[in-house]
Amino acid sequence: MATKLKDTGTLTIKKLHTLIGAEISGVDLRREPDAETMAAIEQAWADHGMLVFRDQDISGDDQLRFAGHFGPIATRVTPPPGTKAPPGPKWTNLMLVTDRKDEKGEALGALGHGDMWFHSDKCYRPRPHRFSFLFGIEIPTEGGHTKFSSLYAAYDDMSDEMKARLDDAFVMQGYDYGNTRRVDPNVDLEDILHQRQPMVVTNPSSGRKALYIARLNTMWIEGMDRDESEAVLGPLFDLTERDSNYYEHIWRKGDFVMWDNLACLHARTDWPQEQTRQLRRCTVEGDRLWSE
Repeated sequence: MATKLKDTGTLTIKKLHTLIGAEISGVDLRREPDAETMAAIEQAWADHGMLVFRDQDISGDDQLRFAGHFGPIATRVTPPPGTKAPPGPKWTNLMLVTDRKDEKGEALGALGHGDMWFHSDKCYRPRPHRFSFLFGIEIPTEGGHTKFSSLYAAYDDMSDEMKARLDDAFVMQGYDYGNTRRVDPNVDLEDILHQRQPMVVTNPSSGRKALYIARLNTMWIEGMDRDESEAVLGPLFDLTERDSNYYEHIWRKGDFVMWDNLACLHARTDWPQEQTRQLRRCTVEGDRLWSE
């Protein structure tokens, strides 16, 4: 689909998957987009949940400026011990996602090597991060892909009985920096980041309902004993991760990818240990998902 724009030529929107994702071409993100271009991008994002812009050459400042159109940039929290934040005050709210190390063997960024299960950014905080933006700087020749799974499709695929049962349910979301797999439901909550969140959310951009759970972070369903909760969550995790529900993005240098954490989950595949992967990330703050 091609959308004609008055000042910027032709903005083209190409679907990447039947359920999620679109590629946008005809936009140079180094330039400040006009109102018409931004409106087209915002509508495409609401329609597709995740967008890809290929062949970009943007600085960290460019990335922050563009992301800032969608809300307040999230402030980075102190990195876990053993990691080192990128230098310079202009990088305060940017994070390198990389396995690179300096001459002393210390990490130059965070979330270094290996695969990562499906998750939603900062779902374990009172105000989960709504939007995420990732720019490809150095890409391995194989692996290191990012999968994006539609939470709309997961909700739509639930039975009517299950929807009625869970539409108003709450879950505990958590994150343990020392664990790359699912948070142990029996862990002491004082030892991890955690937050009570609704199990089903309505995305304010699209008006669609989304199943707001993820295998990495969702610990239990409130009001159920652990066995019952696990019995319900297991098939729902499988639903969010079924092959037909996700698009797998194969990165190229210069890719700029943005996604809505209330529309999709994301996961990462592994890549050869001898190869380097370096991406640059920023996020936008979201609103509280429920009122106490």
